[in-house]
Amino acid sequence: MKLLELILQTFLLPGNAVLNMLNINIEEDGGMVRSFVNMVVWGTLFLGVALKFYT
Repeated sequence: MKLLELILQTFLLPGNAVLNMLNINIEEDGGMVRSFVNMVVWGTLFLGVALKFYT
């Protein structure tokens, strides 16, 4: 179970870092900012990997 928690915390890390920098808690925005930031960060990373290895 600890491994899954570590994976989850790693996946949510970029969004949580932005929320901390903006002094926003999860109840104030419903997770929208965190979700957007995570989508942009991980999407960019995976797109770069896909373009490198599949083109």
